[in-house]
Formats: sequence, C-alpha cells, structure tokens
Amino acid sequence: MNTELQSFDTVRTKSNGFIAVGIILIILGVLALCYQFVATVFSVYFIGSLLFIAGIAQVYHSFQIKGFGYTALWAVLGVLYVVTGLLAFIEPIAVSSALTLVICFLLILSGVTQLIAAFNNRAYPRWGWWVFSGFITLLLGILIIAGWPANSLWVLGMFLGIDLIFQGWAYLTIGCALKRH
Repeated sequence: MNTELQSFDTVRTKSNGFIAVGIILIILGVLALCYQFVATVFSVYFIGSLLFIAGIAQVYHSFQIKGFGYTALWAVLGVLYVVTGLLAFIEPIAVSSALTLVICFLLILSGVTQLIAAFNNRAYPRWGWWVFSGFITLLLGILIIAGWPANSLWVLGMFLGIDLIFQGWAYLTIGCALKRH
C-alpha cells in the first residue's frame, strides 16, 4: 500500500473529529451572528491580549539585544503594543471602531487591487470571477465606511460569525466526505 493511501486511511479514521469540530464552529458562528456586539467585544479583547503579550515580549527582547542597535526604538515599539493592548480592555468600543476603519480601508484597497489585476489579466479563463470578487470586496469596504463608526459595534462580530460558519461548514463537509469514502 502506498504512503498516500495509508495517510488517507489514517485521516479517514478521524472523520468524526472533523464533523464534531465543524458542528462546534457552526454553532459558535451562529452565536456570534446572534450576539454580534458581544462577539465584537470578544474579538477586541482577544486582539488586545495578543498585542499586550507581544509588547511585553518585545520590550523584554529589546533589552536583551543591546549590541544590536536601536534598543530604545525596539522598547518604545513594545511599549506601544502594550498600551494598545491595554486600550483594548479599557476602551473596547473605541478600539473596535479603529479596527473596523482599518478593515474597511483594507477591503477597499484589496477590491481595487483585485479589479486592476483582473483587468490586466483578461486573457485568463474565467477572469470575470476575479472582477466579481474584487467588486464585492470593494463594495463591502464602501458599505462599511458609509456606516462607520456606528457599525463598529457589530461588524467585527459579524465577520467572526461568518468566518466560523464557513470554517465549520468546510470541516463538516470534509468529515462527511471522509466517512463516505
């Protein structure tokens, strides 16, 4: 038996795990969509925690590399991470507003980039899907900025919910396919 088939058989025995994770992610995604404000605040707290931990690590590291140069700059950047992380806990609504604004600008930039790339590559088959994707991304960014800052209370939670549902659906369908084969 070749290695690919052995690997497939090993993964197939884990199909129930894929299905279970898929169901859990879908349930969490639906909860995030039902409670978008709570999911938004949770997202801000999570990002704040990551920034806080990263900042502490960077400040610590900055004093370990004194011979590397720019120690103070590294330390200041670390402190900025720590302060931003703390702000996420002190002012989660303001941070969600800032994150929402950053996301909408990224979506607009991504949509424009996709449209330019699509029109520059019209020779490829099905290039229209790239145009469609770019248009939807651009439109989403424009819709978010049009409702900003009021929509900052729910946009991150909605994105989290949608992402969890799609991830869950992927796990669920993979698990079911593995079970059938």
